[in-house]
Parts: sequence; structure tokens; C-alpha cells
Amino acid sequence: MSYEFQGIATVITASRHLGTPSDERFNNGVNILMSSSGKPTIARLDFDKPLDWPGNSNFVAVNLPDGSTVSGVIVDIERPTNAPGWVTFTVDD
Repeated sequence: MSYEFQGIATVITASRHLGTPSDERFNNGVNILMSSSGKPTIARLDFDKPLDWPGNSNFVAVNLPDGSTVSGVIVDIERPTNAPGWVTFTVDD
């Protein structure tokens, strides 16, 4: 399945570790570009402004305007505090 989207979405960044409560941050109204490839599916999410991240982030979910959600475990990340960034993640499909 292909996960392609460009536009405004809500991005949830989270720290989910066994034995500890989940720490989630909601980033509303984020301008994103999302693309995907391969099997297992790896998605790349580019965002136009810094996002709010909890410590030890390992999970991301993207709530799209059509009501669907694309989510998974973070593979790699570039999250500057004052510039656009990106994250790649495995897609739970």
C-alpha cells in the first residue's frame, strides 16, 4: 500500500516503552509531505516547522484530514529545534 500525502495534518509524536506510561505530544495543523516505499513499508514524513517531541521518542502517528491514520515505529529522525525536519518510520499495515 502506498502512503502519499501533502497538506495539513495532525502529527502525534510519542514515547512508548514497555513498563512506562506513554508520553504523547499532539502537533495540530502541520504542513507535511509524506511518501512511502518498500516492504515492509517505510514512510518518510517531512514537516515544515519544528514539532513537539517527548523524550526518547520512538513512535509517530499522522492523522490525515480524511480520518485515516498512518503510524509506526521511528527508524530515523532529524528534528531541529528551529527548522523543518523529517522522520522515517515503519508503517503498521
